[in-house]
Amino acid sequence: MKTPENANEMFAKFIAKKKFVEQPYPNFYPGIVNEKMRPIFTEKIDLVTTDFKTIAQSKKPTDIKYQEKIGIGLSRFTDIYQELDTEDRERVCMYFEELMDIVGLESSNGQLNKFMYGFDPMEQPKEKKWTDSHGNIFIEKGTEVSIIPVKYDKTGKKYKVFLYNETTKNIGIIEGLIIKPKEFKVFNVTDTDTLKLENGVKFMFGETYGLEVEDKKSQVSGLGGKYLTDYGVPNEIDFAFVIVPVGKGD
Repeated sequence: MKTPENANEMFAKFIAKKKFVEQPYPNFYPGIVNEKMRPIFTEKIDLVTTDFKTIAQSKKPTDIKYQEKIGIGLSRFTDIYQELDTEDRERVCMYFEELMDIVGLESSNGQLNKFMYGFDPMEQPKEKKWTDSHGNIFIEKGTEVSIIPVKYDKTGKKYKVFLYNETTKNIGIIEGLIIKPKEFKVFNVTDTDTLKLENGVKFMFGETYGLEVEDKKSQVSGLGGKYLTDYGVPNEIDFAFVIVPVGKGD
């Protein structure tokens, strides 16, 4: 990288200006809440300025060297990270970006994003894939999970379906059969049958795929992982669900 001729002048101006003070639109900032923390935050930013200036004056300034100093500079906020609210973190990142502009550094290599959000939103999440005992394929990418259901042929096989009532009302199944609040029941469902609840929810096996749920009012949440233990789901259960208030399902 080639250091701009006016870099030293820009560094001097940057160090001289009062930091973490109220700023108007478009770079609105309400100012630091705890005034006692302002000199502490300022000192940490000025140390980064010194680090950048040292690299800028060296014989071979590089992107990597500047990015290493960004990492060191952000780590200086570790002990007071909990003192930074969203606006303060944004302001810290903007100061780093100002220093980057002075030397012509285009990227922090995702470090500012991770400091601001706890992760880099530009980083592509890794894909994880696994298959359950029924042959359904689950693909997890970041916070999104896709399911590729296994092709299913009806044979009259029976499955155990666990239903837990998380609502405050009784859930009717058929005449004389209900699931009380905070109660569960296990149903032996044949893949040629449909399990209908009085709240409109239906569990049935489709013509092509396995167990399907008709849930027009969003009243059903599937159970998996640690929630199987939390809800006391028996080991022999094939499918487990929680009936929740309208609009709370997944």
